[in-house]
Amino acid sequence: MNLQNKKWLSWAMTCTLVLAMIPFTNIAHAVQYQFNAASLELSDSNPSTASDWTLKFTTVQTIPVNGKLVITPEATKFSIPAGLVFGDISLKLGVTAQTLAATPGTGADSAWGVDIVSGTSGSITLTNNDTDTVIAASAITIEIGTNAGGTHQILNPAKVAATGTADIWNVDVTSQDGTSATIDTIDILVATIEHVDIYGSQKPQMTFSVAGQTAPAGGTIGPNFIEWREVTPGVAKTAVMRLKVNTDAKQGFTVYVKQDHNMQHSADATIDIDPIKNTLVGTNAAPVAWAIPAGTTIGVDTGFLGYHTSDATLGVGTADRFTDADTWAGLTATSSEVLYHGHATQSDVDGQDRADVTFKLETNNLQPSGNYANTITFIAKPIF
Repeated sequence: MNLQNKKWLSWAMTCTLVLAMIPFTNIAHAVQYQFNAASLELSDSNPSTASDWTLKFTTVQTIPVNGKLVITPEATKFSIPAGLVFGDISLKLGVTAQTLAATPGTGADSAWGVDIVSGTSGSITLTNNDTDTVIAASAITIEIGTNAGGTHQILNPAKVAATGTADIWNVDVTSQDGTSATIDTIDILVATIEHVDIYGSQKPQMTFSVAGQTAPAGGTIGPNFIEWREVTPGVAKTAVMRLKVNTDAKQGFTVYVKQDHNMQHSADATIDIDPIKNTLVGTNAAPVAWAIPAGTTIGVDTGFLGYHTSDATLGVGTADRFTDADTWAGLTATSSEVLYHGHATQSDVDGQDRADVTFKLETNNLQPSGNYANTITFIAKPIF
C-alpha cells in the first residue's frame, strides 16, 4: 500500500514538472521587443505638404521567411496617395538594396512583395520571400517617395497646433512572422510644423562719377565742363569724359547722355553746331563715320559735333554698334545710352562699369566765329 502510494506520488511529481515547462516555452515565443535606433525623417515638415520618408531602424529579432514589415501612419492624419506603388519605395538591409515587386518572390534573393492601402488610414506592408531571413541586429532603411526614385509622396497632416508649435504624430512600424504575429515593433513620433520664412534686404549701393579724362588740344576739361577754346576750320578736336559706375543693382545699370540743345552762338541762337552727318545724321542707334563739314550755306552743316563711347556692348539695339573707333552719334534732347552692364559690378573694367565718351568737334570756314555753348547731361539708372 505504502509502496504503491510512493510510486504514484513520484509519477505525479514527474508529470507536474513536465507541465510546468510548457508555459515557459510558450512565453519565450510571445516576447515582443522594440526596434533599436528607430527614426523617421521627413523631407518637408510643413503641414499639408507632400513629403519623402526615410525610415531607419535595427531589428532585435530575426524576421523569418514570409515575414513582414508593416508601416502604419497615424489613422486619419497622414494620407497615402492612390498612385503610390512599389516603384515609389526602396528597401535596404544594411547597405544592400533589396528588389521590390507587387508580390513576394520565390527563392533566395528574390523580391519582397509590397502591398499598399492608400488613403488617410492606410498602411504599407513589405513581405519577405519564401527563402531568405533577416537576422537579428540588421539595420534596415526604407525610403518612400522621390528619394526612392518614385513620383508619389505621402501627404503630411493638416495643421492643428498653434502657429510655431509642432503637431506630433505617430507612425507604427512592426515586423511580423508569416502568420502576422508581431515580432518587433515601435511607435515612432514625428513632428510637422510650418516653414519659417526669412525676410531681409540689402541696402542698395551705387557710385557714379564723371571725370574729364583728356582735354581738347589747346583747351581744358574738368568733371563738369569741356572748354574747346579756339577751333581752327578744318582741324578736328576731341575731348574725353570718363564715366564710372559701381553698384549692387541686381540687373545692372545704364548711363545715358543728352543735351539741352545744339551748341548755339552767343549772339544769335539760330546759328549752331549741327550733329554729325555723313549723308545721314549719326544717331545712337546707327552711328556714322566722321565726315568733314561740307556745308556751303553759313551755319548749315558748316560745323559738326558728335560722340563715341568705348562701351561696345550696350543693352538696347545693336549691341556692338560702337565697336569701330570711327563711329559717331549726334547729341539730341533724348537720352541715349553710352554705358551698360546687366549685372551688379564692383570692378573697374572698360565697357563693363567704365566707359570713355569721346566728343569730336570740327568746323569749316563758313561757320561764323564767336562763342558757342550748350549743356550735356549724364544720367545713371540702376535696376535693383
